[in-house]
Amino acid sequence: MSRLLPFLLASAAALPFGCKPRAPTTHAEPAPSASASATHGHASPHASAKPGTSTKPGTHESHASAGPKTRFLVPFAWEADQENAFAKGRSFLKNLMDDNEAFARSAGSTHFRAFADTQKPRATIVACSDSRVQSVAIDATPENDLFTIRNIGNQLTSSAGSVDYGVHHLKTPVLLILGHTGCGAVKAAMKDYKKEGEALKKELDSLTFERPKGSVDSDAVWKEAVIANVNAQVRGAFATYAHEVEVGELMIVGAIYDFRGDLEAGPGRVTFVNVNGNTEPAKVASFARAVKVTPAPAERPPKTARSASVWRPLGH
Repeated sequence: MSRLLPFLLASAAALPFGCKPRAPTTHAEPAPSASASATHGHASPHASAKPGTSTKPGTHESHASAGPKTRFLVPFAWEADQENAFAKGRSFLKNLMDDNEAFARSAGSTHFRAFADTQKPRATIVACSDSRVQSVAIDATPENDLFTIRNIGNQLTSSAGSVDYGVHHLKTPVLLILGHTGCGAVKAAMKDYKKEGEALKKELDSLTFERPKGSVDSDAVWKEAVIANVNAQVRGAFATYAHEVEVGELMIVGAIYDFRGDLEAGPGRVTFVNVNGNTEPAKVASFARAVKVTPAPAERPPKTARSASVWRPLGH
C-alpha cells in the first residue's frame, strides 16, 4: 500500500480547494510525497500560486513571497496507517454522513415542520464542551426544546451573549447550568496553566470558583470543585437575571451530569445541586422530588419514532 501512495497522492494534487486547473508546464513535476501531502496537507507550489502572478516553467515560487497558504489538497487517498489524522478524519465524516442519512430517513419530513420557521425551546442550557456530555443524555427530543451553549467548564462569561439571547429573546423559563463529573477544565483551572495558549488561558481565568482544600489530583476534591464551579456560575447568572427570577419568569438551576458514578445517584444520571441559589441538600432534594411528580405539560415536543429507540453514537 505504501508504494501506491505517491501515485494516489499525485492524482489528488491536481484538486486543491477553490483553484482553477493548473496551467500546463513544460517540465514534468515530481509527485508529491506522502509526508508532504497526506500528513501535512500542503498543496504543490503551482497550486498555491497567487492569482495574477506567473511562474516560469520548471521553477517554483519562493516560500518567502508566497505568504500563508489558504488552499490545501483534497485528501482522497486512504493512508496505510489508519491512525493518521486524515484517515481518522475521513472515517468520522463518513460516519457523520451515514448517521445523518439514517436520522433524516427515520424522522421523515413531517418531523421538521413544527420548527422549520421558528424555535420555542423550554430551556437555555450552559454545558461543557466535553465530548462525553451530549444532549441525548438529558432529553430524548432536544430539537426545539433545548437552546444549548457549550464551552469548557460550562461557564457564563465566555458565552454571555448566547445566554442572553436564550433568556431575553427566546424567553426560556429555565436556565440550566450543567456541569459534569471528571471535568478537565475544572481540574486545569486548579493547576498551573500559564504555559497554555492565550485563548485557553482566558477561558480558564473565568473559572473563579472556590477551590476545595486538598490535593487537586484527589477524586473527592475534583468532585467538590465541579460542584463549586456550578454554584459559582449560578451566582454569576443571578447577577444578570435576578429580575427575571424575582418576577417568576425564570428559574436558574445548577446540576451535575455524572457519567463516572462519583455521586450517589449512579453513573449516567443528573443530580440537582442548586435551585435559584439554594444549595441546602434538603431543599434541593425536595425540589427534585417535586419535579418528578409534576405532570409533563401538553406543549412538550411530541415523541418521534427515532426517539423511541436508543440511537448508536456517531462513529459506532
